[in-house]
Amino acid sequence: MPEDITTRMHKRDINTALTAFFTSHKKELIALLEKTLKSGAFGNRYILHPRRLKEIGKEEYVHLINYLNNHDVQKVEKIGQLRASEGLGEQTILSIGTLFRRYIGINGGFDIPSFESGITVIDMYINAYCKGYMKARESQILKDQEQLRVALSKALEQQRRELHIKNHALHTYMNGIMITDMKGRITYVNPAFLKLWKFEKPYDVMNTEGAHFLGIENFDELKKALEEDVGWQNEYTALSTDSAVFNVEVSASLIHDERFQPVGIMAAFIDVSGRNRLEGQFRQAQKMEALGQLAGGIVHDFNNLLQVISGFTELELRKMPKDSDGYKNFMQIKIASDRGKDLTGQLRFFTRQASGKHRPVDLNSILDETVSLIKRTFPPEITIRVVPDSGLKLISADPSQMSQMLLNLCVNARDAIVSLKGEDNREGGEAAGTITLFTKNTILDRRQAARFLNAKPGQYVCIIVRDTGAGISKDVQDRLFDPFFTTKGERTGTGLGLAVVYGVVQKHNGFIEVKSELGRGSSFEMYFPALESELKEESAHNLPKPAFSNGKGTVLIVEDQDQVRNLAVHTLQNCGYTVFAAEDGSSGLALYRENAEKINLVVLDVIMPKMGGRECFENMRMVNPNVKVLIITGYTVDGSAQDFLKEGAVGLIEKPFDLNTFTNTVCKFIEL
Repeated sequence: MPEDITTRMHKRDINTALTAFFTSHKKELIALLEKTLKSGAFGNRYILHPRRLKEIGKEEYVHLINYLNNHDVQKVEKIGQLRASEGLGEQTILSIGTLFRRYIGINGGFDIPSFESGITVIDMYINAYCKGYMKARESQILKDQEQLRVALSKALEQQRRELHIKNHALHTYMNGIMITDMKGRITYVNPAFLKLWKFEKPYDVMNTEGAHFLGIENFDELKKALEEDVGWQNEYTALSTDSAVFNVEVSASLIHDERFQPVGIMAAFIDVSGRNRLEGQFRQAQKMEALGQLAGGIVHDFNNLLQVISGFTELELRKMPKDSDGYKNFMQIKIASDRGKDLTGQLRFFTRQASGKHRPVDLNSILDETVSLIKRTFPPEITIRVVPDSGLKLISADPSQMSQMLLNLCVNARDAIVSLKGEDNREGGEAAGTITLFTKNTILDRRQAARFLNAKPGQYVCIIVRDTGAGISKDVQDRLFDPFFTTKGERTGTGLGLAVVYGVVQKHNGFIEVKSELGRGSSFEMYFPALESELKEESAHNLPKPAFSNGKGTVLIVEDQDQVRNLAVHTLQNCGYTVFAAEDGSSGLALYRENAEKINLVVLDVIMPKMGGRECFENMRMVNPNVKVLIITGYTVDGSAQDFLKEGAVGLIEKPFDLNTFTNTVCKFIEL
């Protein structure tokens, strides 16, 4: 028992001695602590500001003195935990303990027993300090490991999701995707690729050569091209496994690994058949528009010439006995001018300048009339089949133009059937074959409508003319609707038949599709927008033909062509009318302003120098809003003559017109 008291007294003496020693060397010890902390700064877990390191040096001195006074081990452990949370490194903590031990040995001046006792006290402090520090560090390490685990888990999940999204994107991409290794062997294809090339399963193409699908023969040339450039493209005509021909655009690029070394090639395939078809339709439309501009000018001038020839011929025929030689000769002139009128009419069809009254039309009725005609005129060896849709919807159309379209297609089909057998096989009669005509209602969705230029989804009426004739080659199909293009020879074809068909279809906001192969016949499919309401079809056969009659009144004729103007003046004067005449719109307007109260009707041409028909018409309406204007025209590039009717003109006559129609129209509108 006395020994315990002695031991305690000894320890108290040592603590007192150590406290006195460290207190007397406070400034130097704090300086050494700050130096130790700064030298170990790079070993800390966190970067601490030098000012904070200086503060810690002072705090460490205070904590040591407090321990020597009260021996509170738990408080020392908390200090160790605090230093761990602040990020001091293990080496720094050990350096602080070493500093305390060495400082006692060098500067303490203790005897050996006292020195050993002092070291023991310092070791107890350091052990408690390190215990708290390590406890906190273990907790931090566990926490860091958990955070790392969570971060890695999130990163792996994100990587998995990204990989899934990329795989899903490749798998569901609407265009075909093919991946090969650097030797050209296929390692992956997506479903769109299989659909494009008509394969059933990926295994049908895996590990096969990919060069065939790229439209090339040498895969090494592709690799060389890709190494020199970032991408490669090609477009060619391909053949699917079911022998279907299509146009494909393919692009390829290298696949690199994380070291940017090429490990494969990815190719994307796009079926551009539809795009090429639309581009062809667009080029055709542009070509027809340009030809229409050219032909339209010719039609205008030619119609004026025909008007003069036909009109004056009519006047002379009225003066001659019908059994005279002169009458017969002039009748031949009249017949020739009428044929010229038919030719310009066809030119107006394909240039989309032919006017016509659109009304609700049942294509089945047009079909019946056309079939009735061709059955009487086509060779009996050609079978005519009609498959109408009994519930066919009406369309807005000009019946005569629809009839002309069908007749041209049937004649074309007949010639195709005849040409299939050749001249040697037709000595005993025409070649046998079949022309089939269908009508049907159909609905085009967005995808189907996209196959045709300017087509919109909706309800359509389709009429199909199919034959078992010679068929049409691909190069001929590209020029099929060109005006004056024909494969029938100089004496058997004008080259306007299908051009007229194209013009009629375009004028009715429709579109046409041709399907044909050499030796397997042809099919022409025309689509026209169906009328939404079930309007009653108007009959075209009950319109009364006007009879020729004289009249009274004053007429102003505004026409720039001298011969046409003189013909109109002469004809109306003979019918009893008072006539004013002007050679252009400016002169006509001046005459109208002077004689507005006398003039009962204005006959106005559309295209004239100085002042055109539209400007003249608008100025006349400013003089008299109720002015009666009859439009005569030989050509309008944009169909503007029809717009005059919407703006108040009483009627429209196209050149060349016969004088009966002209005089009776004038009479009707003067009396109106």
